[in-house]
Amino acid sequence: MDIYILASGSKGNATVIRSGDICLMIDAGISFPKIKQRMLNHKEELTQVKTLFLTHEHGDHIAGLKGLLKQGFIEEVFLTKGTYNALPVELVQLFPPKIHLIQNEVPVRWNGFVVTPFTVSHDAAEPVAFIFEENGKKVVHLTDTGYVDQSYHTLLSGADLYLVEANHDPVKLMHSPRPFPLKKRILGERGHLSNEDAAWLVNRLVGKRKSVWIVTHISEDCNSALDIEEAIVRMFDDPTKVDVYYTTQDGLPVITL
Repeated sequence: MDIYILASGSKGNATVIRSGDICLMIDAGISFPKIKQRMLNHKEELTQVKTLFLTHEHGDHIAGLKGLLKQGFIEEVFLTKGTYNALPVELVQLFPPKIHLIQNEVPVRWNGFVVTPFTVSHDAAEPVAFIFEENGKKVVHLTDTGYVDQSYHTLLSGADLYLVEANHDPVKLMHSPRPFPLKKRILGERGHLSNEDAAWLVNRLVGKRKSVWIVTHISEDCNSALDIEEAIVRMFDDPTKVDVYYTTQDGLPVITL
């Protein structure tokens, strides 16, 4: 299984997972030309992507959706009813005939994958994150949430790879020139995970096994790799049990499981 982070952050998010001939995309939050070029940078043709999974309707997750759907090679879309209803009509009209309305914790069996959506706490209509399981491998894709309910910990534990956001350092955020209402939104339970919240969560989910953490949705002005590393040292019982990779707005080299 290959993981391609095409972009991650407040300016746009898009991830591709490939396993053999199966190629899926999670969100399309950057322009279609950028999506196409970044796939080419990985020596992959975007037309191989036939299936799209959407987490929610915010612009940094759907900015390239119109251009992508207009190409005609996306054959099916998975999203919640809330997200579907929150999308602009002109986007919905471009959807392919195969639209799958997914529900919290109801697994979907699809092309050898078991995909389990689960609810996240974010200020969107009906946002979800995803667990992808295939061929004995487990990947958790979890961004844009203010917290993760402990009732999900068993469901999320033991993954081979976690794409989990560590969005901000709270001190840097509060000292930033951002408007105070925006700071409150980010820090709130429907905002984004801080470094310490994310590190505490991943440490708990990984348990004693070796895993990979791809840190996503990192704030460009209120965070840094060093801030995240310091949080890992503070919150992990053993920081060596995870291999950590930091995404940027320009993506990340391919990660293979």
